[in-house]
Amino acid sequence: MSKKTRRTRQVERTPGRPSGDSDIRDRLLEIALREFSTHGFRGVSVTTIAKEAGATPAMIHYYFANKQGLYEAVLQHALGPILSRLEAVRSAPPEGEDLLPRFVRGYMQLLAENPAVPSLIVRDVLSPGGQMRETFLNGFASRGGSGVRDLVKRAQALGRLRDDLDPDLAALSLLSMAVFPFVGRPVAGQVLDYSLAPEHIDVLAEHTLNLFYNGASAS
Repeated sequence: MSKKTRRTRQVERTPGRPSGDSDIRDRLLEIALREFSTHGFRGVSVTTIAKEAGATPAMIHYYFANKQGLYEAVLQHALGPILSRLEAVRSAPPEGEDLLPRFVRGYMQLLAENPAVPSLIVRDVLSPGGQMRETFLNGFASRGGSGVRDLVKRAQALGRLRDDLDPDLAALSLLSMAVFPFVGRPVAGQVLDYSLAPEHIDVLAEHTLNLFYNGASAS
C-alpha cells in the first residue's frame, strides 16, 4: 500500500467528520446568508439555520464554532473573493494599468450575484447598534477601504485622476456610487429606472466609472 493511499484512508476515517462535507458546509452558508439578511443576527438561531439546511446545530459548531463564526464565514464567502483579488493586484500590480475600473466592475458584479449581501450589511452593520459592525469593520471594510484608497493613489500617479483629489474622499465617493444602487434598491428602485440583474451590471458599472472619471458637467 502506498503512502498516498494510507493518507487517503486516514482522512476518510477521521472521527466526527460528516459525509458530504463541502455540500453541507455550502448549504449552511447559503441558508445563513438568507436568514441573516432577512431577520438579522439577533433574529435567527443556529437551530433554525441548521434545520433549514437539513443539518444539526452540532454541524454548525463543527464547521464554524458558533453563531458569530458562521456570520463571519458568510461574509468571507461572499466578499472574500473580491478582497483577495484586490489585495493580489495591490501586491503585484500590472505595470501601467489603472486598476480602479477592474475593481469597480468586479465589486458591482459580486453584489449583483449576491443580492442578500447588501441587506445583510445594512441590517447588522450600518443600522444603529449594528451587532456585527466591529466584525465587518475589522475583517472586511478596513481591507477594502484602504485598498480602494491605494488604487486611487495609483490612478493619480498614472495621470488618470487629478493630483488635487483627496484619496480618502475620492475612494469614499467611488464606493458610494458603486454600492448605493444595491443598498438603496428598496427605495431608489421604486422611483428610478435601473436594473441590478447580473447581465445588466456592466452598463451600470460603466456609467459609474464614466461619471467618476469625467463628471457630469457639460463643460
